[in-house]
Amino acid sequence: MAASKRTQILATLFAAYDKAGNDKQLAAYSMALKDIPEELLMRACHKVMLEKVFLPAIAEIVQACRSLMGSVDDAKRERTWAEAWKEILGQVRKCGIYDKPVWSTPEIAAAVKAYGYTDLCGLNRDELQTASAQCRRFYEDACGKKNEQSVNDFVLKRITGAEMIGLMPGQTNIISLEARRKAL
Repeated sequence: MAASKRTQILATLFAAYDKAGNDKQLAAYSMALKDIPEELLMRACHKVMLEKVFLPAIAEIVQACRSLMGSVDDAKRERTWAEAWKEILGQVRKCGIYDKPVWSTPEIAAAVKAYGYTDLCGLNRDELQTASAQCRRFYEDACGKKNEQSVNDFVLKRITGAEMIGLMPGQTNIISLEARRKAL
């Protein structure tokens, strides 16, 4: 029963892009996305149908799932560089070299560590643009490593597809996350 609903969701996606007769590709998508909860898969497919001109790759559907999870639970959302840089500058101003800064994500912490927190604290105004560009590279590398590790863990069966896109172990329903967010 579960496979047929998943197949219906993906068949709708394929029909939207005039690929309805491509059974082999549909089977490949279904197999690759089998661990993603159906409710989340349905919403992700709806999202990509609204955003993509051509049939999205499996990776784009997984990215849509991650994006939806980030919309529901802010702690799971990957920060944009502008948000990360704002947080870094805020912590430098607030803590300086005497207090210990608190970072919202491990990727921001990794970028700051790679650049050097005390170096960030000692920047002059005219050095901020260069420091931002260098930190951005460190941040993007850290985000890339996190995403790659997540996919590797999934492929090696260390985590499920649901965990890869941001659901906690045993959590299969995006609606329960939405209810939890509203309660906060």
